[in-house]
Amino acid sequence: MKNATEFAKKFKKFKKSLPDASVEMNEHGVIGEVVYAHLLWNATSKQASQAYKRLMAATVDMNDLRVHHLYEIIDLIGESYPQVYDRTKRLKTVLDAIYKREHGMHVASLEGAGKRDIRDYFESLKGISPFVCNRIIAICFEVAAMPVDDRTLAVMISNDLIHESADVADASSWLTRQVKAGEIGEIHVRLHTWVELQPIPKPPKKVTRKVRKKTFVKVVAKAVVESDETLIVEEAAPKKSVTKKKVTKKKVTKTKTPKKKVTKKKTSKKQKTTTKKVVKKTPLTKKKATKKKVANKPSSKKKVAKKKVAKKKAAKKK
Repeated sequence: MKNATEFAKKFKKFKKSLPDASVEMNEHGVIGEVVYAHLLWNATSKQASQAYKRLMAATVDMNDLRVHHLYEIIDLIGESYPQVYDRTKRLKTVLDAIYKREHGMHVASLEGAGKRDIRDYFESLKGISPFVCNRIIAICFEVAAMPVDDRTLAVMISNDLIHESADVADASSWLTRQVKAGEIGEIHVRLHTWVELQPIPKPPKKVTRKVRKKTFVKVVAKAVVESDETLIVEEAAPKKSVTKKKVTKKKVTKTKTPKKKVTKKKTSKKQKTTTKKVVKKTPLTKKKATKKKVANKPSSKKKVAKKKVAKKKAAKKK
């Protein structure tokens, strides 16, 4: 984190002014703390305790809570609860992950495990947030890990206790180094109660997007101009000359193309008509000639036959 030494001096003085609060272990053990930590994430302790009582009153045990439908848990907590959908979805996924590992709602496999193994166990659970993970291992297993959520980070930045560029992970690791391992649970509870008394700061306006858009447009324009030489020439010339060149080119192309097409079409039509007329005339003349010849043949045969008959009659008379 930036200016860590300066903020460390401020935090030492600020730590003494935190309100008094004590750490209370959950009556349902580690799994109960898992449920309560999910309700306390980005919420007040009053909201978390009331929602926790509603859940415990409506369920038989933690396994019954795990089996509950997502929207049943939302109805029990209340739809107006902050980040209710994301909260309940994370809670169900974490409870399911623990059940798949332990085949029950307990953490019997962590008995006698070291602090590093405990940290790895909870950090690798699907759907768990850093705040929930650090609160469980700090309160239940006394592992050095300071829980920090988005609300705590925003309030500390507005009060100039952490650098404005820090995120949740940076703030958590930095605060863990500023507090002794045995005092982390107590400082966390006192810090969280102090955050509840402070007004929630408004999120800052993001100006980086506008700057990125402008720079992106400039870079793209430079790349296009460098890649195409014609664009560089057009930008150097005045606007009127550019428009004249474009208009003259378009007119020349339009006048040339239709003339060629028209001449081709006319010649092709003439050729087609001449060929058709020639083809039609030739077969008609042949047919007529053949018919006339065939018609003349029987008349000639009749004349020959008549002559023969006349000769026979003349011979008989003699």
